[in-house]
Amino acid sequence: MALEFDIRKYNPEKNNLVDGSDALANQRDQVISFQNIRNEESVFFKAFITSFSDTYSPNFNGVEVFGRTDAIQQYKGTSRTISLSFKVPAASEGEAFENLGRAGKLIQMLYPSYDNINNALTLSEAPLVRLKVMNLLSNEHESIDDSKSDEPYSEFYSKYKTTAEPSKGILGAITSCTVNHGLESEGAFSKIDSKGEQPIAVPNTILPKLIEINVSFTPIHEKTIGFISILDEELGEIRSNNTPTFPYGVMLRNNKAKGQTPSAVLSEKQKLKDSLEEKRQAAATAQQNIDRQTARYLRAFDKTNALANAGKTKRAERANQKNLRRYSKLDDNQKKSVKELNQANTAVEEAATALSEFDFL
Repeated sequence: MALEFDIRKYNPEKNNLVDGSDALANQRDQVISFQNIRNEESVFFKAFITSFSDTYSPNFNGVEVFGRTDAIQQYKGTSRTISLSFKVPAASEGEAFENLGRAGKLIQMLYPSYDNINNALTLSEAPLVRLKVMNLLSNEHESIDDSKSDEPYSEFYSKYKTTAEPSKGILGAITSCTVNHGLESEGAFSKIDSKGEQPIAVPNTILPKLIEINVSFTPIHEKTIGFISILDEELGEIRSNNTPTFPYGVMLRNNKAKGQTPSAVLSEKQKLKDSLEEKRQAAATAQQNIDRQTARYLRAFDKTNALANAGKTKRAERANQKNLRRYSKLDDNQKKSVKELNQANTAVEEAATALSEFDFL
């Protein structure tokens, strides 16, 4: 979706600045969004995040039983609380003006809806919102098929993506929202009126240079989080993860065949280790072949030089001719050996990568 962050929007004639954060927001969608679910209006902020924490708290009630060392833990539920702090800087008066409007729009979402019945206001809807923090807080978690164990990791990884669409945010309630205008630290712009002959400061009007917003958010999950019992014809009753990509939309590729026993997994790992060791030995052998060929070449010509230095010129010439005939193909052999060494080293790297990926999964 198209975003419209532009520090020159309100006063382009006197502002020649270029803000790189505009490009990060407009082109890379690095933004935070809040959407009012009652009218689907949204407000965006550049993602100058200073703190983001996502706390999960399983709640158990311990029941002590006579004769039992440990209390029986009765599960009651799992609560989730999100704390988000971010800064809203302004590089120009116009951007400071717009930041005030964005902060105000967020604050408006904290109040409920009313119905006017017989000239009396009656509460009708609670102020629920959708909060989206890029891929870190989103319900845009499409299921990825992990059954293709032969699929390259690069292709599997390329499927992971989200959009800036605010309707893909997490539904929930903002339980607190603190807005700090930073007047004591960053100060403010004076709004300048440029319509007259001389620019003048507008009385009683300031535009904060930096707004800091702290939000506490309690999600309301729209899908049951947990494991659900299903009946499989072959395996019988199994516990299936109802939300395998929760909460970040990431599902690790299944590199192991379904139904593998632990012994089979260990056997597969051992095969990878054996393959790696075999390829390392092949690389070492290829290096040794190159070293032996070079050593034989140097020893032969050292003997020829020794004969020449001793005054045995004819013997040195005969030895030199013999060496030239024997090692005329040395360059070709060296090239072949170097090629074999490069192939062996590449095979070692691939085998080491396969083993590390297996351990990761």
